[in-house]
Amino acid sequence: MQKYPVPDNEIERLATLRSLDILDTPPDERFDRITRIAAAVFDVDCAFVSLVDADRQWFKSSTLPSIKETPRADSICNHAILGYAPYIVEDTLLEPSLHNIELVSSEPHVRFYAGIPLTVKGQYNVGTLCILDTKPRKFSKKDIKVLTDLATIVLSAINATELRKTTAQLYESEKILLQVAQQLKENERINSIRNETLERIVNSQPLTNILESIIKSVELEYPKMKCSILLLDKSGQYFEQAIGPSLPDFYNQAIKGLEINYGVGSCGTAAFIGERVVIEDIAAHPFWAAFTDLTNKASLAACWSEPIINSKSQVLGTFGIYHHEVCKPSASDYKLIEQSAHLASIAIEREQTNDIIKRQANYDSLTKLPNRSMMREHLNMAIHNAHRHQQKLAVIFIDLDHFKDVNDTLGHDIGDALLIETAKRLKLAIRENDIVARLGGDEFVIILVDIDDVYGVELVAEQLIKKLSKPYQLMQKVVHSSASLGITIFPDDASDIDSLLKNADQAMYGAKAQGRNGYHYFTESMREHAHNRVQLIADIRTAIEKKQFHLVFQPIVDLKTGEIAKAETLIRWQHPEKGAISPFDFIPLAEETGLIIDISNWIFQQVVQHLSYWRKTYCSNLQISINTSPVQYRDGENSISQWLFWLQKSKLSPEAIAIEITENLLMESENYVADKLAKFRHAGISISIDDFGTGYSSFSYLKSFQTDYLKIDKSFVQNMSLDSQDMVLCEAIIVMAKKLNIQVIAEGIETEEQKRLLQKIGCDYAQGYLFSRPIPADEFEALLSQKNTHQHSTSVKKP
Repeated sequence: MQKYPVPDNEIERLATLRSLDILDTPPDERFDRITRIAAAVFDVDCAFVSLVDADRQWFKSSTLPSIKETPRADSICNHAILGYAPYIVEDTLLEPSLHNIELVSSEPHVRFYAGIPLTVKGQYNVGTLCILDTKPRKFSKKDIKVLTDLATIVLSAINATELRKTTAQLYESEKILLQVAQQLKENERINSIRNETLERIVNSQPLTNILESIIKSVELEYPKMKCSILLLDKSGQYFEQAIGPSLPDFYNQAIKGLEINYGVGSCGTAAFIGERVVIEDIAAHPFWAAFTDLTNKASLAACWSEPIINSKSQVLGTFGIYHHEVCKPSASDYKLIEQSAHLASIAIEREQTNDIIKRQANYDSLTKLPNRSMMREHLNMAIHNAHRHQQKLAVIFIDLDHFKDVNDTLGHDIGDALLIETAKRLKLAIRENDIVARLGGDEFVIILVDIDDVYGVELVAEQLIKKLSKPYQLMQKVVHSSASLGITIFPDDASDIDSLLKNADQAMYGAKAQGRNGYHYFTESMREHAHNRVQLIADIRTAIEKKQFHLVFQPIVDLKTGEIAKAETLIRWQHPEKGAISPFDFIPLAEETGLIIDISNWIFQQVVQHLSYWRKTYCSNLQISINTSPVQYRDGENSISQWLFWLQKSKLSPEAIAIEITENLLMESENYVADKLAKFRHAGISISIDDFGTGYSSFSYLKSFQTDYLKIDKSFVQNMSLDSQDMVLCEAIIVMAKKLNIQVIAEGIETEEQKRLLQKIGCDYAQGYLFSRPIPADEFEALLSQKNTHQHSTSVKKP
C-alpha cells in the first residue's frame, strides 16, 4: 500500500519522467537561474525544480544546495502533481493532508507552499516549480501568474530534451559517417562514391536524389552492376518505393508494392530476415521461381541484396546489386554492398530526423495540424498571392464551445480525443488548397484562399457548424460539442496578419455573444466592443482593489406572518467616472476572467459582518442568501469551500447563510459540485435554486442534490392570474416542492393580486417590489427595525 496518493496515470507518468533523462543529472544553469529568480521575486529562501520519482522527490535545481532529494512521502510536491492547476497552501497548519509530512511537522516547519505542476505531453505531471516559506503568507492571482510563467520556462527547457535527443541521433549519424569514411579509404572507388553522397547529404538534397546518386556512383565505378534501392512502407511489410534508374521500368513497377517474406526473391527475403542474401544464379534458386518470366524479360542472372538497417536495428529497405551473368561476389564486392547500404541508411535517417525536427517546430503534436508558427507562414504566403492576383481570402477563427467543461467533467483524455476528432472534421470540410491549423487549446484557424464572394465563405461556415455539432463517439462516451466561428476578409477588413487574426478572434466572440454554435463576421463595431471589453476588465480589477462595489439587500417576506425573515444580497458598482454599471455587463466578464471569485469572497465577508449585527439586534433568525457562480465550484485552489472556514471563524450561525445556485450548475452533476454542496448542507448552510423553471434541469436533479429552497422565476409570477397556465405551473412547482420537503420563494411580486394567489396555493415566501426594491444596508436595517418588533437589548458593535 502507498503511504501517499498517486496520480491515476502513475505508471505512464513515471515512464515519461524517465524518458526525459534528467533524473540525477548534473546542475543546469537554465534551471538554477529560474529558481534564483523565483526565490528573489517572492522573497523566500527555498525554491526548487522538483521531480517526483517513484519513491522520492529529487531536485533538479534548488536554492538550498545541501538538499538533493527527500522521500516522496515527505513531499508536498506529491500533492501538487495530483492536479493540473497551481497548488497553493497559504498555511500548512490548515491543511490536514499535509500534517504528517516531515517538512511540515518538524524542521524546517514549512508553513507556506506554492507549486506549479510541470505537465509534459499535455497529461503527465513529472514534477513542480515550487517555493516554500517557514511563515504563512498570502499568494495573489498575480503571484500565481508570475510563478506559472517561470514554470513555463522550466517546461520549455524540459521539453527541449526530446529535440536534443533527436539532434544527438543526428550527431551520432554524422559520427558514423566519419567512421564509414575511414573504412572506405581502403578502396578508392568506394571512397569516390562516399564523398559524393556525403556532399549531397550535407547540402540537404532530396532523399530520392541522394539514393539515385549512390546507385549511379556504384554503377559508374562498376559498369557490370545494376543497382536498386527498395524502401519499406510505414508498416514495414511492403516495398512502397523502388529506385533503380538502370533497371527496366516494368521491373521497378513489378517490385513496388511487393510484400516482404522469406523466399520472396533476394530483396524480399533480406528485408524479412534482416540479413544479407546472395543468390549467384537466379534461374536455379527457389527464391526466384515465382519471378522467372520477370527476370528473363529483364535479363537478370544474379542478385546480391543487403538490408538497409538504421541505428535502432530497424530495416528500412534493401540495397540490391544485379548482374546479367551468373557470378559470385568478391571480398571487395561484399564491402561495396555493405557500405552502400550503410550510406543509404544514413541518408534515410538524416531525412527522417529533419522531418521530425520540422514537425516539432511547425506542427501540433496532438492533432498533427500546422501550429501557430506554420499557420502564420501559410497566411503570409496566402496574403502575398491574393494581393498579387487581386483576389480575396477569408480567415475563420474557430473556438469550441464549453471545451473547458469537457476537460473538467470528462477528463483530459476525452478532451484530447475531442480535439483530434475536431481536427479531422475540419480537414474534411475544406478544399485541398485551404489551410487548417491549431493555435493551441481549443482554438483553430482556417484560411480560405481564392474566394470569389462572401456567399462561398458562408457555405463553408455552415458546413463547419454542421459537422462540428454532430455527436462525437469518444472512448465509449457520446460527447456533444459545438463551435463558434469568427470570419474576416482580406483585404476588406485588414491587410496584415496580426490585424486579420485579431479581427477573426473578435468576430468569434460576436458569435458566442449570439448564443454560440454559429458564425459571425467582423465589423468595425466589434473593434470598439473589444476595446471596451478590455477596458471594462481593467476597471473591474481596479474596482476590486479600490473597493468601488457596494451591496444592496432585497427583503424576502414570510407570506404567513408578513415579517421579513430573509433577504437576498445583490452587488452594485458605482464607477467614479462612468457612473452605475449594470451587473449584467460586468458579472459575465468577471466570471470569464475568474475575478468573480475575489468579488464573491468580498460579498460573503461583508454579509457575515452585517448578519452578525442584525441577528443580534433586530431579527435572530434572519437569513441572507448569496448568489454564487459556477466558476467558484470549478476552481480548485480558490474553492468556495473556504467560506466554511471564514464562517466558523466569525462564530456566526451557518443557518444565517443561504447560497443560491443555478439550475445549469446541477446539470454538471459531477462529484466536485455535489461534494461542495454536501459540505455546505452538512455545515448547516441552506441551498437555494434560483430562477427555477427557466433552465434545462429536470425534477430528477432534486433527488440527487439536497435542496432547501426553490425560487420561482419572476417570469412565471408576473404573468400569473387565476386559471392561467403560469398559475398552474407555479402551483405544480409548489406541490412538488412540498412533497420533497423543499420550501418555495416566489420572485418578482409586484401586486397584491399576485401575493394573494401565491398565498392561496401555499407559497412560503415572496420577494419583489411590492415589499421593497433592493436597498442599501442602512435602509434595510431601518426596515428591519420597523417591521420586526422583537428587539434585543444586547449591546452589539455595529459593522
